[in-house]
Parts: sequence; C-alpha cells; structure tokens
Amino acid sequence: MKRLLILIGPDKEFASAMERFIREGEYCERLNIRSFTHCEDAGTFVNDNRGESPVILHGETIADEEVIRWFGEGHNGLVYRLSETPECTDLPAGNRIYRYQSFRTMLRDLLLRAAEQTGVPGPGRSGFRSGRTSVLAVYSAFGGSGKSVLALNMATQLAAQGRKVLYVSLEAVSSSALLMKDGPPDSLSRLLYAWRKSPDRTADYADLLQCRHPAYGFDYLAPLPNIREADELQAEDVSGLVGRIADSGICDVLLLDLDSAVQPRTLGALQASDIVLWLVTQDAHALYKTRKVLEAMKSMLSMESCASKSLFVLNKYTGGDLGLAKEYDVAVFETLPYIPALKTVPDPADWLGEPVFAAQVGHMLRRFSEGAEAL
Repeated sequence: MKRLLILIGPDKEFASAMERFIREGEYCERLNIRSFTHCEDAGTFVNDNRGESPVILHGETIADEEVIRWFGEGHNGLVYRLSETPECTDLPAGNRIYRYQSFRTMLRDLLLRAAEQTGVPGPGRSGFRSGRTSVLAVYSAFGGSGKSVLALNMATQLAAQGRKVLYVSLEAVSSSALLMKDGPPDSLSRLLYAWRKSPDRTADYADLLQCRHPAYGFDYLAPLPNIREADELQAEDVSGLVGRIADSGICDVLLLDLDSAVQPRTLGALQASDIVLWLVTQDAHALYKTRKVLEAMKSMLSMESCASKSLFVLNKYTGGDLGLAKEYDVAVFETLPYIPALKTVPDPADWLGEPVFAAQVGHMLRRFSEGAEAL
C-alpha cells in the first residue's frame, strides 16, 4: 500500500525534482507525493482525503505550530521538518530530515521512521534474533576499511539502546585494545582455554572475564595478546566458542570484529555469525578483492551461506551513484560517510566522537533492525 507524502514549502525546483524521482523511480510503488507552497492548501487537501495517513515534510521556515494549525491537533499524519543543516538543536533528531542528501536516502529514512512510529513493521526480516543472542560479524576483504571504527560505534549505540553487547576482536593485532585498558589483559585467551577444558561452563567463564567499558557501556573481552596465539586458532575453536556464548544468552548481541586475512579463525567466526556486515569502499582495488574473496567462499561447502547473510556497507562514501559497486556485483546495503578527521587519530576515543559518522551508523542500525533492503 502506498503512503501519501505531503511536501510543503521548499522551492519549486526541489519539489519538482523530488516528484520526478518518486514518480519515475523505485519509489513509485511505495509513495504518492503532493507538493504545496502553503500549509493552508496542503491542509485543505488532507482534510478532503481523510482516508489517507500522510507523511508531512515541511520546509525549515515553516513553524511546527503552523502545520498543526492547518492539520489539527488530532490529525493522524507524521510531521518532519527539512533541516538546512545536519545539526538542528531546537528539534529532536527523530523529527528532522537533512535536506542536502540523496532523495533515495531521504525517502528510505522517512519510510523507516514512519514504520517505527506507527508500529508497522518494515520489509524483510529483523537483523536481531528473538530469544537468542544475535551474532554480528564486521568483516572486510582488505585492511584499512574501518572495521573497528564501525564495530565500536555499533557496540556503543546498541548498548545505549539498552541491549547487552559483548564485543570481541579476532584481529591478529587489534587497535581496539587502545580503548580497553581496564579489564584482564588476557581475557579472550583465558576464555578459549576454559572453553576447551570445560565447554559446559563457557558462559560462567565469559561472565567472569568480560569487562564493562566505563565510558561506552558495552562489555568486551581483551584481544589476543600476540600474533602467534591468533594464528594458532582453528575455525572450530572460534565457531565452537561463539556458539556456546550465543546459546548461553549472557548477552543480547555478540559483536565480532574480524581480521581481513582469510584465516581459519575468520572463517570460523563467519560460519557462526547470523549476519556479516561486510565493509567495502568505492574503488576498483577494494571491490575486486571483495568479489574474489566472496567467490572463493561460495565455492567452499562450509562457507556457501556466507554470501546470503552478508550485508555490504560502503564506507568512506563521498557521494555519487553506486555504479562501480554494481559492476562488481556488490549490492550496497548502507553507506557511511568519508570523515577526513579519522585518517589520523591521536586519541582512539575520537573513533566514537565523530557526530556525522555516528549518526549514519545509527541510521544503519535502524534500517538493519527493520530488515530493510539493499539500496
């Protein structure tokens, strides 16, 4: 069923472009759009079409009170303001839409928010499992893609939502250790030893060894202390340990930060994960590696399910279409912005303090939990 989108106030060029995008593109089956210059005209139209439940998007120069005056306190529409700036302190984040972004991103965000507020579920399956720990892996086929920055931002935001998150890095050398200095330095090593010795007590040991990050609210196990110990891990070691933690229910989300090298421990983690958030960037080198690794996994009997549970996330995105990714058969689920400040970071806490990146991670998690489709 189509939703009615009422657009009020932006300049005619903007309104015409949005109307054309909806009527000629992928949203033609999901949205009806009507644009108006004044609230009075829009209010008259909605009052004449009471069967509709509109989504109302109005320009920044139009006060919310003006919209309410013409639509009435009891109208059943959802009202959002087009913001000229990414930050708008006088309005909750959930009630504003940044104007200067692609129509595809803007409309997808509107539909997801409308689904959240009306209780209508979004398309597809939910990214979080009910009654059992959800195992999410963050992976990339090449180094320097931003896996740890994404994983740590996800862990922080999921914890802020009230979920109990356990973050585990399986990188041979993990930069996340710079943020995690309070817990036992060998906690993952000790848990692996305990799991091999007494598998039935894995949850008890994990509960004792995990540490809560004092600033960000998620739990974690300290990364493996040396490369040799990481390289000695077999696929069954990791998949067995992950399975035990997931079955125990000691956390809502087990978040795995994986190495880019296709090591046995990486394959074991991918096998045991429910969803793989697979980072790519918009360049031929990265996309070629991604395609070759994905093809190799599809040819392995034990890894053939990896493709179906992978969501590709385009990091360091600077705008433009996604044509290059499509050339390499990579269906992009979400984009994350290029942040120049993250190229050189003197303080690892800056990974979690960049507002534009964090906001887009939050948007991605909302889409993920709604089971949204690829872009």
